[in-house]
Amino acid sequence: MFKKTTIFLFVLMLVFKPCFAENTGTIDLNSANEGTTKTTSLQELIQEATSKNPLLLSLGYQITAQGARASWIKVRPDPTFTNSTNTDKYPFRYQSLGADPVNQVQFSLGQDFPFPGKLKLKGRVETSELSKIKQDYDLVKLELTSRLKKAYYDLFFTTKSLEITEEIKLLLETLANTVKAKYEVGEGNQQDLLKLQLEVSKLLDLIETLKKDREVFISEINSIVVRPQGTDIEELEEVTKQPVSLKLSELLGMYKERYPLLLGQKALIEKSQYGIKLAKKEYYPDYSFEGGYGLRSQPFSPMYIFQVMTSLPVYYRSKQRKQVEEAVASLKAQEENYHAIVIEAEKKIKNLHIQIEKNNTLLELLETGLIPQARLTLDASVAAYKVDKTDFLNLLDNIRTLLEFQIKYYKRLTDYQKAIAELEPLVGREL
Repeated sequence: MFKKTTIFLFVLMLVFKPCFAENTGTIDLNSANEGTTKTTSLQELIQEATSKNPLLLSLGYQITAQGARASWIKVRPDPTFTNSTNTDKYPFRYQSLGADPVNQVQFSLGQDFPFPGKLKLKGRVETSELSKIKQDYDLVKLELTSRLKKAYYDLFFTTKSLEITEEIKLLLETLANTVKAKYEVGEGNQQDLLKLQLEVSKLLDLIETLKKDREVFISEINSIVVRPQGTDIEELEEVTKQPVSLKLSELLGMYKERYPLLLGQKALIEKSQYGIKLAKKEYYPDYSFEGGYGLRSQPFSPMYIFQVMTSLPVYYRSKQRKQVEEAVASLKAQEENYHAIVIEAEKKIKNLHIQIEKNNTLLELLETGLIPQARLTLDASVAAYKVDKTDFLNLLDNIRTLLEFQIKYYKRLTDYQKAIAELEPLVGREL
């Protein structure tokens, strides 16, 4: 569509060329687009961002760490080895082993055994936490991609607006030469010339604003892609309208199964449920078994030792019961967070779906109605102006209208694409 605009404006200037052929040469508007610059692909930027982003890398390491924790937490405590001596002499001497019945060198092995089921529940708690971190990774990746896409679309819109504005400026400067030539031979109007010069000044102001906006969006992209600030973005890939055939009901059904933030919250609910079961297990005692061998010398025979120790949850009113209360309250809090996420997600999906439909309708109206009509109106006003059937201000107004519609087209296109990009994290995939 932009090429059609370029050709149209070039032809329009050729219409006026005979009026000032001695004052200016042929202007090639396509020369600005010639060259060997490499197109910057959005997909390449996405791959670069997801491979270098520090937050994603950090979450990747967290997944590895949590996976290891979920594995070792289920293993019972390490056994203990004890070496002790009993003697009635100080310092201990092996010659004293037979001097008294209690003198001995003792070796023992012990093992702690948490109450059955505790270690398994601890493993499930940590596995649920692992699921949550994995969902965090997916969410950050989707949101990073969405953020990059929106910045890219903003840069595309700004670049297109800048190109269109610069072409219109060239056209108005050409018209100014035409009016000036006519004025010098007594056929033009000084007011028209001054009006043209004012319009060119306005466009110069707009061009400078767009250039600064472009720098801001390039800075945003460099930040997301982890490039040095000041790195320039080469020629952009053309953005086309992305078809979205999913209905609102399908989107609302999809997000509950794929939205990483919601799935992560489900994992936290599951973690809290296991936490309640684990807290209730704390009412039951843990055990420790120890067996040993006591070395003595003649005339005394060796000693064999075996003992069982257990914890006594005598403070269950102020400890274990409170642990259960804490776990239950934590579960309720996670469930309410889940409901809050559902409400917010459904609102966002509804609003974004409305934006997509609205911008799609306006795009079709601009592409098939307003822009062709504005172009035909400008064609007619050019022809009428050549034969003095319309005034210059009417011609200028028609040029301004076409400029406005062209920029609106790209604004609606990028708003449409940005709404899709914002919707993608909610439904858990690229559309």
